[in-house]
Amino acid sequence: MKQSCNRRKAQDRPPALSRQGRVKGWMSGLALALTVNGGASLVFAAAPAAVKPCVVRIRHVAPEDNTNAYPMALLQMALAKTAAQYGPCQVQMVDGNISTLRNIRMVQQGELDASWHVATVEREKELRPILIPIFQGLHGYRVMIIRKGEEARYAKVQTLDDLRQLKAGQMHGWQSTELLLANKLPTEIASSFDSLFNMLVNRRFDYLPRALHEPVVELRQRSTLPLTIEPALMLHYFAPDYFFVRIDAVALAERLRLGLERGIADGTRDSLRERIVGVAQLFRQLNVKKRRVIEMENPTLPSTAPLSRSELWLNINSF
Repeated sequence: MKQSCNRRKAQDRPPALSRQGRVKGWMSGLALALTVNGGASLVFAAAPAAVKPCVVRIRHVAPEDNTNAYPMALLQMALAKTAAQYGPCQVQMVDGNISTLRNIRMVQQGELDASWHVATVEREKELRPILIPIFQGLHGYRVMIIRKGEEARYAKVQTLDDLRQLKAGQMHGWQSTELLLANKLPTEIASSFDSLFNMLVNRRFDYLPRALHEPVVELRQRSTLPLTIEPALMLHYFAPDYFFVRIDAVALAERLRLGLERGIADGTRDSLRERIVGVAQLFRQLNVKKRRVIEMENPTLPSTAPLSRSELWLNINSF
């Protein structure tokens, strides 16, 4: 009798399972649990929690948007260079034409994960900056879009006081608008970017200062307008632009910082910059070395700016 209890007939036995089959077949859906009285019962095991895929949401960047194509490429580079440590991550664009101020609010509210802006003291209070300048200070080198035929008018401009006799045009919400006003330069403020060019044509103001990498493409896109790039002047001030994340997004900030540092160290950043922005070609095309430079103060420059790290800034004499 004892033997019959311990040895069951072959036809009563459950089909044999391999080690792999036992693990996959039993443990995936059911678990054997001991009851309080020493018996056994089958209970459903909790399914493992699904791993949420890593996505970094940013505002929409149009394919023809050359100004923002480079920051987006750097963001993707930083995520790729940290994938082995943090896991793969994708960039996801949120549709819609989002202003600078709205972009900042959406990051604060968690609707976006990252954005990029020229740094100001106020912005560093609102968001967490990754203190590596994206354009390496390029936003602080400014040339002017002017009306064709008025080039001689600017030959007399030698100082900031001379420039104050003319009126600039800028956009509401731009850091550069704050800076022009802080330097007491008369400024006409527009509510939309496209309207600036028609306002300039219609003499609402005299010049539109743009960062070195911006006006060539912008005028090419508006080739029917009687506008050109002023050939002899350049404004300069320190203007670091960073990736920003929500104040409490410490892990994402560290991942982006690490990825950017790796891209600088191995030369990937510089390769991307030249392939997308073409800084060396722009410097030659705009004859940067022969321009008269008017220095401007930047009272919005945060004290956190990494001015001592030369590898983070462009040296115009090296191009």
